[in-house]
Amino acid sequence: MKIPKILKTNNDVLCLLYNSKDLITSNILVLVKTGTDYEKKHLNGISHFIEHLFFKGTVNFPNSKDLSLELDKIGADYNAFTSYEYTGYYIKTINNYLERAIFLISDMLSNPLFDQGELEKERNVIFEEINFHYDTPTSFIFDEAIKIAYGDQPAGWPILGTKETLLNINRETIFNYFKSNYSKKNTLVIISGNFDEKKIIKWVEKYFNNYNNLKTPTKKSTQKYIVPKKVNIIKRENLKQAHLLFLFKTKGFKDLKNKRFILDIIKSILGYGFSSRMFRILREELGVTYYLKVDCDLYTDRGYIYIQTASTLDKINITIEKIIYEMVNLKNKLISSGELEKAKSMILSSLFSNLETSLNLSFFYGLNYLLLGRIYTIDEHKKIFYKISSREIKEEAKKIFNKNNLVFSVLCPYNLKLNNLDKIFNKI
Repeated sequence: MKIPKILKTNNDVLCLLYNSKDLITSNILVLVKTGTDYEKKHLNGISHFIEHLFFKGTVNFPNSKDLSLELDKIGADYNAFTSYEYTGYYIKTINNYLERAIFLISDMLSNPLFDQGELEKERNVIFEEINFHYDTPTSFIFDEAIKIAYGDQPAGWPILGTKETLLNINRETIFNYFKSNYSKKNTLVIISGNFDEKKIIKWVEKYFNNYNNLKTPTKKSTQKYIVPKKVNIIKRENLKQAHLLFLFKTKGFKDLKNKRFILDIIKSILGYGFSSRMFRILREELGVTYYLKVDCDLYTDRGYIYIQTASTLDKINITIEKIIYEMVNLKNKLISSGELEKAKSMILSSLFSNLETSLNLSFFYGLNYLLLGRIYTIDEHKKIFYKISSREIKEEAKKIFNKNNLVFSVLCPYNLKLNNLDKIFNKI
């Protein structure tokens, strides 16, 4: 595959360009180094709040109806998202409309109105988003586990904020945060598609010319946090199943370096595909759950790998024991060459399939460059994965699946009894 080009325009906009004649769509993705990690406690949730408001009107398109009409005119697929270390905005369309897409996203980021009426409406929308998280068991116990894992610092705060902190945020606060956190200094513009590179540079220089160029804040490093409560049992009425989350803290990108790829193999062994260990046990052997997720989230200075599932109420204890048993197995026994090969194939097949679209190419290369400061090519990924051995997996599993790294959360009915949890977790 082609290697993207990194360049800076004459007006200091940092760009990553992936130009290929094989792509039938084009997109612009803008990543900004701001998010929950950059917030103060009394303004927790402001990054996400602003992300919503960028779609509510600009100087050129004064309300959300006008702006959405312009986006629909070019058949755009568009959205935004907020993370702890970055916030992103994208517009995907056919190649003919790429200039218009660049103009629209630059207008949103350079000329937002932050209308007071829209601000109040969107505050209520986010209140409902918070309610939705509370009412959704998988989201709720995940948020609770993060609070316990990292404590009272940005890494442990919810991206959405709280209803209390959102009430502190007014229009002046929004504008101040926008001016100090959105700038060419911390923004990466990624464009993928089939385009004329000279035209792209010309358009970016033209439309991002008024984008802020002031210095932006740097985030504070996440402090090590000793988890005071490793087992978090939350009770609710009228639940028909128990929801479980095993979360193990790891190091982040900076410390893990290429060992982060070992985590991908571990989660593949445990939870990717119908033949994965957890799926076989929980679905095929015990028949206790409908959903299962094994994944990891990594940031520059921290990370975690987690197993999230549910259990029928009558088999909750055996479910916990079986999950722990597989973690211990991974620590104590070398996986077979066949299982290792299968895990690598699952990961690489998924990666290559995703990279068949312009937008996923933008995410893949853009996030790597934003957070790691370099481009990892597809060939590099393949070489790194193929070199990983069973012994390396065993050694990394020993570091990760340790009771000192564990936060276990369960959401269950009041009458459910959980037996000998301390004894079970001591086996890790």
